Amino acid sequence: MSARDAGEEREGARRSGRPMRRREARSEAELRARRALGGGGLLLVAGLALVGVGPSDAGMALTLLALALLIYGIHSFGRLGPERDERARAPSP
Repeated sequence: MSARDAGEEREGARRSGRPMRRREARSEAELRARRALGGGGLLLVAGLALVGVGPSDAGMALTLLALALLIYGIHSFGRLGPERDERARAPSP
């Protein structure tokens, strides 16, 4: 599906009142930020587990890498700006 087709489908969903599919409503930047947060969280748990078993340089490095990835993910989400919802701006009847 091309970007034009996806845009037309979203516009049609808005006009008909049916909800848009969640995957199409997200931008590539938002998906990248979500992947960074998810990956960073998983790596952090793995790194903390390695450090918890015993003092380990691999666990320490993995934990630091995971924290950097989490910081990047949080920063990326912050750079996306406020969520825009057309229904929230529409005046009540």
